Amino acid sequence: MTTLKDGPKVIVLHTDDQVFCFTDSNGCEWHWNAGAGMRLVEASRRQPMTFFPSDHGLTVEYLRKQYPDLDLDYAKTTDVTRPILFVPFWNETSVLIDGWHRAARAVMESIPFLLCHELTLQEAEQVLVMKIPPKPKLAPMDTQKGRQKP
Repeated sequence: MTTLKDGPKVIVLHTDDQVFCFTDSNGCEWHWNAGAGMRLVEASRRQPMTFFPSDHGLTVEYLRKQYPDLDLDYAKTTDVTRPILFVPFWNETSVLIDGWHRAARAVMESIPFLLCHELTLQEAEQVLVMKIPPKPKLAPMDTQKGRQKP
């Protein structure tokens, strides 16, 4: 990704990149390029951390609510030795942008921990594809009057 001077970002997506979308409690949509995030981590050569799903209350139900396209059959085939990826978010929380199926497998099979990486704030900004503000709420229509004849 390149930032143009005082202009919009130019985002380059590789054919195998996946973009993860997260909608926050205010209705704002955040879209991160998970593939670019993993490339940043690999280039940094930093060591993964340990993530314990049970310490964060992860359940299959929670994972399905957060990621409706979660395919549990596919999850059973994933490589849980590959680290999952988080981006930092507000209030000292993080958002999982890569590894939902691995997390589901860990929960289903009671795997005690997964390896993980968390991007820095600067790296998270680099892989942010777009942020879409909440849609404005429309005023309710006056349905009492009904349709007026011309």
